[in-house]
Amino acid sequence: MRNIETCSARIKSISVQDIRVNFSLHGPGSDANNPQTTYSNPYIILEDSEGVQGHGLGFTLGLGNELVCQAARELFPILAENSLGEIVSDFRSFWRRLANPAQRRWLSPNSGIYYMAAGALINALFDLLAKREKMPLWEFLIQLTPEQTIRLIDFRYVEHLLCEKEAEDMLRGFCPGRKTRQDNLRKKGLPCYFTTWIGSGPDEIILQMEEVIAGKGIRHFKIKVGNSLSSDREKLSRIRKHFGSDVELYVDANQVWSPPQAVEWIYRLSEFDLRWIEEPTAPDSIDGHLYVREKLRSLQIEVVTGENCPNSHVAAHFISSGAIDRFQIDACRVMGPPENILIMLIAKKFGIPICPHAGGSGLDELVPHLSAWNEIALSGGSPLAITEHVALCSDHFISPSVVFRGRLQLPSEPGYLGSMRDSSILKYSFPHGSSWVK
Repeated sequence: MRNIETCSARIKSISVQDIRVNFSLHGPGSDANNPQTTYSNPYIILEDSEGVQGHGLGFTLGLGNELVCQAARELFPILAENSLGEIVSDFRSFWRRLANPAQRRWLSPNSGIYYMAAGALINALFDLLAKREKMPLWEFLIQLTPEQTIRLIDFRYVEHLLCEKEAEDMLRGFCPGRKTRQDNLRKKGLPCYFTTWIGSGPDEIILQMEEVIAGKGIRHFKIKVGNSLSSDREKLSRIRKHFGSDVELYVDANQVWSPPQAVEWIYRLSEFDLRWIEEPTAPDSIDGHLYVREKLRSLQIEVVTGENCPNSHVAAHFISSGAIDRFQIDACRVMGPPENILIMLIAKKFGIPICPHAGGSGLDELVPHLSAWNEIALSGGSPLAITEHVALCSDHFISPSVVFRGRLQLPSEPGYLGSMRDSSILKYSFPHGSSWVK
């Protein structure tokens, strides 16, 4: 990090491409709110004046991806204002300029299109920084001192819940044993779960689960629910009858229910031994999640959310209010690794396990870095921490995520590992890629 703090290189250029992988109606990626998805990335390549590149991603479901791409182009001059050393040495000021672009902030403060675009830019920046240090991102972040880590974070909207000194003391307190935890994680990997889609019938889901168990060793599965109670009951009944108690099951409603409807629906599914219900209602409704959690307490079914939480202060309120049992950070929803580190620190303080969301194109490659930081820097975060892994689009990336014996392996190559294969860029670039030209 010291090398970067004195680095005079500047970000000199940006390339932004609109990448979209289309899926069929009720096919891969489908859920109760999104019957058809187009997994899409604003794909950013930054290059500094010494020729080092940083590749970064945002993530959307297709329509509107071009808006995030355009927003990233508009925000680029903020990155070009200072040298890398100046950015890193006063990162908080840089982060605030990016988070508060003149006049554009009014459209949706600390959320929305420009915020997601800023997150994609920061993802690319941290890929570049880690590559300059010749480390995978998780290791680059781990080798920072507590003081250096804290300087990356803007506590402004959460300091009533977690102040700088408390966060720094927390990090320093977990420094002993870091090397042992890192070595253990390299050997063991990270626990993970697999997700199926709402458009798949019971037979297809059971076959897919069997293939995942045999091929990857994963025995934790998330089932999409919310369209039809009878269909959900049939799926879960068939799955439990086939696998018995050999698998752990989660369900995900993708925000389609009112809080009372969520409670009623989950009571009707509770006989199938579910560990959690994900996104039972509006993703920014803290009261709604609290209502559901309190009503389901007797069933011992957890309530989780987070992938659509727009920023760290909304996340902090979910975590501190008692509304949820676990929080799902997302690598592309908020403004890059620093903001996700802040969320993980707050979650550690309040005893809430971190269970990162993945599945979307590139997310499977990014989130292992965040999970690894949580495990090593915060002494495991929680024994209940588990990371989503679907790898639906992993073949399009140069360094795809890897699972062995049911555990996500730690990334070993330098960077944040969001670099796409040239062949995939040519095929899925919108609207002129070969998959889009009819």
